Amino acid sequence: MEERLYELEDKVQDLELEIFELKKQVHQLESRPNEGKGLLGGQVWVLIPIVAIIGGVIISILD
Repeated sequence: MEERLYELEDKVQDLELEIFELKKQVHQLESRPNEGKGLLGGQVWVLIPIVAIIGGVIISILD
């Protein structure tokens, strides 16, 4: 019975340590500045080839 109690206490300590680590990670994520709040997360350059392809298709259709 005592052995089982010690095992459970060890598990509780492990879980408390894991909770502490997770809280630390959450705090780090919340405190770092938000990156890429702009359009498409700051990756507007992705739109350039898409617009070029659509423009090329429209020009070839109208030609």
